[in-house]
Amino acid sequence: MKKRKEPRPMAELPSKRLRIADVASAWGCSHQHVRNLIKRGELPAIRIGSLFRIRPDDVEAYENREECQKAPPAPTASQSGTVISTRSGGTPRRARDAFRLGQRIGQQQSAP
Repeated sequence: MKKRKEPRPMAELPSKRLRIADVASAWGCSHQHVRNLIKRGELPAIRIGSLFRIRPDDVEAYENREECQKAPPAPTASQSGTVISTRSGGTPRRARDAFRLGQRIGQQQSAP
């Protein structure tokens, strides 16, 4: 009967590297945004062929930087419950009235 060999101790492997998709999913942003951060040098990554891998420590360091800690953007009109205005600055009622006026003008122009 053969005796099983004990596995040889290996050098300690680095912690698992993250894919761009992993970081984008965790941050709730697009893959392209993460790629742009890497391209600008704001988020360190290693390149293996066409693949990028990011250390979890680098992700954490980026999150802890001052730029990342800025106040969140002001809520949009739909989030705050306020009335949404039109591009011209009017209220929805004015937009509806303007739409109806445009329809009447169009009907008058197309009439013989």
